[in-house]
Amino acid sequence: MLDIFYLDRTLKRADIKDLPRIQNRKLWIDATNITRKEAYLIKNSFQLHPVTEEDMFLSHGRIKIEEFPHYLFCTFYGLEKDGHKIELLPLDFIVGKNFIISTHKIRLTRFEALKKRPEVIELLLKKGSDILFHRLLDEEIDNFFPVLEELDDEIEKLDEELTHKVSSKLLGKILKTKKKIVEVKKITFPQREKISFLVRRNYKFLSERSQPYFRDVFDHAIWVSDVVENHREAIGSTFDTYMTAVSNQMNEVMKVLTIIATIAIPLTVVSGVYGTNFINLPGSKVANGFWIMMLIMGFMMVGMLIFFKERKWF
Repeated sequence: MLDIFYLDRTLKRADIKDLPRIQNRKLWIDATNITRKEAYLIKNSFQLHPVTEEDMFLSHGRIKIEEFPHYLFCTFYGLEKDGHKIELLPLDFIVGKNFIISTHKIRLTRFEALKKRPEVIELLLKKGSDILFHRLLDEEIDNFFPVLEELDDEIEKLDEELTHKVSSKLLGKILKTKKKIVEVKKITFPQREKISFLVRRNYKFLSERSQPYFRDVFDHAIWVSDVVENHREAIGSTFDTYMTAVSNQMNEVMKVLTIIATIAIPLTVVSGVYGTNFINLPGSKVANGFWIMMLIMGFMMVGMLIFFKERKWF
């Protein structure tokens, strides 16, 4: 699906069949789940390289910036959060002298909000396609922050749960959150690096006046990368704390079992001696011999518990 906006004194919308007529005007084409036919028409209208046409169909792509004679091709990533699921979305931008083409697989909330403000699109297009490119990229980078805040809240909740009870269910939550953070981290550093190219290198389709704007985007990308790294360290610390808590819990269990086994050893010896088949055993002919033996065993058990307690073994 294509949404085409172009300037003709004021901002107007067009259909794909109008491309030959308006291709020399300032315009923005936003393609959602682009078809082969649409990509072919765009390629012919704007003299795109066949490699660029093919890249627009990739469900995932390497973050990159490639300069061609008639345009600049960029691939970055945005974030979409659906409930507890985080999805990384590749975003392709083709920036020319008077046009910008953006492609993505699903409708993006920020892009749709911008489309409902034609006066803003008109102002951005009048300033230049690179300024509109900055606006689209900046909104997608800024969208990382609310998602990262939610991840931070998840980590805090996990830490709180960890102080109450250790369970395999909690471990599953920790690993799930860790996986989300690792997925985001995989793209934040290379994305930060490529965005720096927009600032440090002189691309002919990015004007000098756009540089302060892209420096601001670069600062946000650095911030995102730092926050993700902090989250990675935090969830790693949570996982280590969980493993320590499990180990401590196991130690407590083993300590109790060891105390029980230690107490049982002398009791077993006594009962074993009196369980032998000899005729003459001390106290065997006493009327209350059995109860005397049980009483002695009881005193031994209490004495050992007192000894362990004084040693602070439990």
